[in-house]
Amino acid sequence: MQANTALSQAMRDLVLPSSRLKGEANLLVMPNLDAANIAYTMTMIMADALLIGPILIGAAKPAHILTPSVTARGIINMTAVSVAEAQGESQTETQKAISRVSLV
Repeated sequence: MQANTALSQAMRDLVLPSSRLKGEANLLVMPNLDAANIAYTMTMIMADALLIGPILIGAAKPAHILTPSVTARGIINMTAVSVAEAQGESQTETQKAISRVSLV
């Protein structure tokens, strides 16, 4: 699926009328790192938005990347994402341990 179809429900309805996907995409998969960097930078500049990332997923653990042009605010935001993920992982491990104990 191309980006315009993923980002626009109206376009997707026109191009892919049988699609079960609804709403706008919240994840875009890029073919390589160069394409991802171009899309990331264009989105940041065109939307005048505060972007957090990039975050690489799909490996055993997520990887949080800070670019050379990151601002202090960007460092704080990425730190907050990292802490939230670590807390979620910690809670998951605690729940697994409780489940093991309650099975005994």
